[in-house]
Amino acid sequence: MTTTTSTDASALWQNLADALNSLLAAGQFPDFHDLHGSRNHWQPQPYISTSTHADAPWVVFDLNTRQFTVSTRARALGGEHHRRPSRKRR
Repeated sequence: MTTTTSTDASALWQNLADALNSLLAAGQFPDFHDLHGSRNHWQPQPYISTSTHADAPWVVFDLNTRQFTVSTRARALGGEHHRRPSRKRR
């Protein structure tokens, strides 16, 4: 396993660092968390929040689309971005 990143990946990580620094400059202090429990079938589901208010923006990893999306606390905790359980075959 290599520990070096390609130039393209390095640029992506730099973009992420720039975006986080922009949030800090705007007075938004991102907190990184993980939703992990029975509601999402014990699958790790990372999210980033800046406030505990229900209408505050959250960036949450949508388990259905496998992409990060902007959401709210209420929508994320309500299960909107959780993978639906597959039906068991008989």
